[in-house]
Amino acid sequence: METKTSTNQGEINTPDLVSKSSTSNFWKLWSANAASNLGDGLYQTILPLLAVQLTRSPTLVAGVGVMLGLPWLIFALPAGSIVDRFDRRQVMLSVNGGRLLMLLCLTLAVITNSASLPLLYIAALFLGIGETLMDTSLTSIVPALVSKERLSWANARITAAQIVTNTFVGPPLAGYLVGIGFAVATGFSTLMYSVAGFALILMRGVFGARHEGPKPTDGSLGKHLTEGLRFLWNDRIIRNLTLFTASMNLFWAGWGALLVLYAVAPGPMDLDEVGYGLLLTAMAVGGFLGSVLCERIQKRIGTRNALALDFLGTILLVGTPALTTNAWAVGMAAMLAGFGASIWVVLVSTIRQRVVPNALLGRVYSASRFISWGVGPLGAILAAFVAEVWGIRTMFAVGGITGICLMLVFLTSFPSKTLDILNKPINQP
Repeated sequence: METKTSTNQGEINTPDLVSKSSTSNFWKLWSANAASNLGDGLYQTILPLLAVQLTRSPTLVAGVGVMLGLPWLIFALPAGSIVDRFDRRQVMLSVNGGRLLMLLCLTLAVITNSASLPLLYIAALFLGIGETLMDTSLTSIVPALVSKERLSWANARITAAQIVTNTFVGPPLAGYLVGIGFAVATGFSTLMYSVAGFALILMRGVFGARHEGPKPTDGSLGKHLTEGLRFLWNDRIIRNLTLFTASMNLFWAGWGALLVLYAVAPGPMDLDEVGYGLLLTAMAVGGFLGSVLCERIQKRIGTRNALALDFLGTILLVGTPALTTNAWAVGMAAMLAGFGASIWVVLVSTIRQRVVPNALLGRVYSASRFISWGVGPLGAILAAFVAEVWGIRTMFAVGGITGICLMLVFLTSFPSKTLDILNKPINQP
């Protein structure tokens, strides 16, 4: 889909006119994304560890995961509308400032020994809302900074940065900082958002939604909120990929919400906080390798089969803890899951950016997350229920078996040529 250069105010930096300044802006955005995701990786590890200090109830601990994922269910569509209405860089700057203040408040609560589960839930919800806006802005601004032929290249580098900072450096660093003190850990996360904000300030240009053709005049808020959802549902490829993402995220949410109880002593794996962080790092290693090798794997085995690696990784991720408490085996499963997930993210992001008009990118992305990540709280709740009644290992076993069935459905639903034809032009020079 070719785009036209717009003369409307706020609609500059088109992919067709990528310049040296745009390339410079991309690396500034990349730096902001890396710092922000390190902050994310820290608090996403710190909050469950804080919860475990306050309660051993699987349901109450899983509540942190529910609140982190809930914003994609309740705020995803408004987030997409905001990103498509306002300058995307300014949205990211505002969100960074808000998350910085939230973490400062949490740090003060920890210092004064006034931290509580309700406060953790509020912080998780607020930080999660910020994530909906940051992620939507990020994926929507990328096509304004690189040419279409380099979208896969840019997405791979952004994904690699997210993986390295969010899951490779973040969890073990969080475990180490928690060993020093929870206030030190939350304070360092606050510092990362300050660094991200500085990088965004250095970007030059205006980054509003670029409209292809006549600019729409219908100002209906309801229509603006749901237009991305309608586009997604009417596009068969985007719709089906979103639904499969949602189905896998049910298992990932359950795994993420309860792994801390299974892994950290007195849980069956008997790890300390640092060991828990290192376990999560295994996933980051696989994710980084997946982002680096994504284009080669896609060319060698085809897009459909490359995407199927994510299903295989998900099966191993949730199924292995049902069979063993060996940290090396669980870590290897997490590494393979990260490998497949990274490939899925890069390829699906590139497909979306090439198919969806720029003026709708924010809303289609947020609509996709509304469905695919909105199920996260449901996955955490279901996992907590199964764990309470039948035990955590049973929850992992159910997830592994269901994942096998899901992969078979995906392979039969997507003929290889369907996605290969769609993606052939993506990586061509």
